[in-house]
Amino acid sequence: MPANPKQSVVILDEADEITLADLTRACRVQADWVMELVEEGVIEPRQKGGPQWRFAATTVVRVQKAHRLHSDLGVNLPGVALALQLLDRIDALEARMRAAAPRPDADDAD
Repeated sequence: MPANPKQSVVILDEADEITLADLTRACRVQADWVMELVEEGVIEPRQKGGPQWRFAATTVVRVQKAHRLHSDLGVNLPGVALALQLLDRIDALEARMRAAAPRPDADDAD
């Protein structure tokens, strides 16, 4: 099946920062909703207050997950916060399991 020509891939770097306006545009959400996510502890701005809030660029992925949970599944914001916290814990545990798993030796491949 051919790829959708309208879709593009963007690589997000934790070191890069985006503004609140960039985040709302990328995730197609309202600024008020993003502020509720901040209040609920789902996301945390790097710079809060002042003329503009700034977020790690990778926050886009977390906001998109939160939006899907909220809009598609009807999960309220405290539930979204809990679900994302649990997903983070699962990711961390899976990473620990992968790191602890024995690696096959090159000699064993024969």
